[in-house]
Amino acid sequence: MSRQIKNVVIAGATGNLGSHILAALVSYGSFNITVLTRKSGAIFPTGVTAKVVDFSSPAALGLALQGQDAVVDAILSPNPTVSIGLINAAVTAGVYRYIAPEFSIHPKYDKTRSLPIFRGKAQIYDHLQKVANDQKITWTAISNGAFLDWCLRTGFLSLDVINKKIVLMNDGTRVFPLTVLPAVGTAVANALARAEKTRNMHCSIYSVQKSQKEIADLAKEVLGADGWEIKNQDMEKVLEEALSAVAIGDYSWTVVGDLIRSSLATPGYSGLFEQNDNDLLGVRPMSDEQVKVLIKEISDELKSGPQ
Repeated sequence: MSRQIKNVVIAGATGNLGSHILAALVSYGSFNITVLTRKSGAIFPTGVTAKVVDFSSPAALGLALQGQDAVVDAILSPNPTVSIGLINAAVTAGVYRYIAPEFSIHPKYDKTRSLPIFRGKAQIYDHLQKVANDQKITWTAISNGAFLDWCLRTGFLSLDVINKKIVLMNDGTRVFPLTVLPAVGTAVANALARAEKTRNMHCSIYSVQKSQKEIADLAKEVLGADGWEIKNQDMEKVLEEALSAVAIGDYSWTVVGDLIRSSLATPGYSGLFEQNDNDLLGVRPMSDEQVKVLIKEISDELKSGPQ
């Protein structure tokens, strides 16, 4: 008889990604959801249970995970110790499924995993594989490339839709996967609902697979072709300088961003998902028209400012 997942814990539910995963789990309608949080005060949807826990306490985590079928790890941190502790607590509590905190470039890219900011993910992933190989827990991991909507909203891909500025990563033509945050949430919910089909499986999803330049061209179409300031950036030099900065302890957001952008733009560090699990996890690729609608919505949102 296949195992059904009903009781789901999520850690990191207030983050950019975690909030979308939580929304998708609630919308699915068949899960009993508990959020693990470090402090009280956050407001969650009706029907969601919140538990304040000390993530450094195995006993506290173990108590919080009693009776749970799955843990969704949406913790964003370069420090792997919190997630590793959560995995260990899940094993002790008899949790059946652990959703790894991947949500990035596929781990098959060893060069990317060797970068300082991704080493934590690699350690978490390796630890999860080890306990799963010992038949102590099952797992699912999801790779989604970059977050398309978040990148457009923050200018993370060096595309500023408000001021019409583009800094092309090299020539901007390297293609990589991007996924909108709600689609990642949908994928997580479906991975849990289809527990046996996603057992001990690394899944790949995307909303689009495009280059930075292709996204910029769509932005020009929808926001107007005039007035754009376009520059180029040597990403090999950017990577070299970022690694030098990390070597002296600089983990500023600029340095971290440069490492991630370099991994997207540099051959051997990332690439297309030649196979994907969109159908299995209910993720629909976006058309160019849908991407343009998204760009326009985000541009209008940013122009209107905080509500």
